[in-house]
Amino acid sequence: MVELTAKRKVQDIVKERIDRDNFDELAEAIFSSYKSVDWTNDHLKELRPRLERDASTEARDLQEQAGILCVALGDFQAAVEHLLPVKTRKESAHFLGRAYNELGLQEEALAMLEAGRHGEDGFSTDMLIAEIHCARRDAEAARKLCERYGKSQAESPDWLYLMGRVLETEGAYEEAMAHYEQAIERNPDHRQGLFRLAMNCDLNGDDDRAVSLYERCAGLKPTSVGALINLGVLYEDGGNYEGAMECYKRVLAIDPAHGRAKLYLKDAESSLRMRTDAEKTQCQRDRHEVLLLPLSNFELSARCRNALDKLNVRTLGDLTRITEGQLLQFKNFGETSLDEIRVLLGCNDLQFAGSRPPARISSRATDIFVDQDEENEEGDEEEEVEQEEGEDEKSSDMSVDELGLSTRSRKCMDRLGVSTMGELTRLSEDDLLAAPNFGRTSVAEIKTKLTALGLSLSETPEEAND
Repeated sequence: MVELTAKRKVQDIVKERIDRDNFDELAEAIFSSYKSVDWTNDHLKELRPRLERDASTEARDLQEQAGILCVALGDFQAAVEHLLPVKTRKESAHFLGRAYNELGLQEEALAMLEAGRHGEDGFSTDMLIAEIHCARRDAEAARKLCERYGKSQAESPDWLYLMGRVLETEGAYEEAMAHYEQAIERNPDHRQGLFRLAMNCDLNGDDDRAVSLYERCAGLKPTSVGALINLGVLYEDGGNYEGAMECYKRVLAIDPAHGRAKLYLKDAESSLRMRTDAEKTQCQRDRHEVLLLPLSNFELSARCRNALDKLNVRTLGDLTRITEGQLLQFKNFGETSLDEIRVLLGCNDLQFAGSRPPARISSRATDIFVDQDEENEEGDEEEEVEQEEGEDEKSSDMSVDELGLSTRSRKCMDRLGVSTMGELTRLSEDDLLAAPNFGRTSVAEIKTKLTALGLSLSETPEEAND
């Protein structure tokens, strides 16, 4: 419904004579939807054959219409071609001056704007001329024009903006920014005010404010190409290459031949690929380091360690190259022992050779599974208990720093006065949750780290009863 309304609005304006009074309304309607943009371009295509073979007054009217539509679409070179043959008309001269200005032909722009001036349009024309003077660094000429309207237009956003441009040209940057702020206060959608304020924030290193202002400016219709380009550059500086690419693509949708947008888009795409490749390389490097970790870093039961020694398994990488079946072939090695190794692999995002991705295993997995070979393992129990008691004593003296905990978890340990594994394993989950700023995510982290070492938190009374 919105697109249909925008298209109809453009059609209604075009049926009447387009001029400087309804131009802003026309431009906004054109860029309110894809359908209205497409209709305007199609209408221009239909006009061109008629303009080439017809020299009547009606054709001259259409020539002017085509030129103004090109200005609205941002195709300034085509606008000049259409408007030059009818430059003796006031409206044609005015919009020809606008097109020249956008193309950087300031002398020609000044001449055409003066030629297109009429009494009712003195202020808006003078503001355009004043802006051209500012672009030429002629602050004196620009100030004279602005001061002419110092009383009658002092509250106008356009006058405040142009006075800001004059002050900026004179080097009074803080005063200029104050004027831009006032222009935006009176008209939050003042395109030029938003852009110049954003640019000054950008130059002053206030990137966050600049991004916010550029985003507001780029969200207006018709879209500001300059705002999109500068916003894309800031996005790139902040590492947001996807956002930068979107900005440059929007510019190219408006002007497919925009040289800087093409160049910047390639740079952003290249930077994104480089970042992605670097992340992949780092991920591969991290995984390689994990695979090289020796199993001696982890607390395993004597039965598990004996089986792995017989298979000549020394690292986590070696462990991923064997199958569950190979382990289960060992005498007295059952599901309980296998689950112990599954937990170790799962905590490091690894799995046995030929296995499906491991299911999430509870930190108390050994309490869940029933060992099918439990009776066969009883014969070695005394020997294992002796070994594990010695290992448990060694584990109790280990520092909690060796767990590699997050900042929040380490601070919790400090507040609780916990410095060794033995002190930590005497605490229950409820003890940890009672500490300030310590939630279940942090508890889960500690439980996972302890499980990898064959340790666990103390049971709560409820867990013991279970």
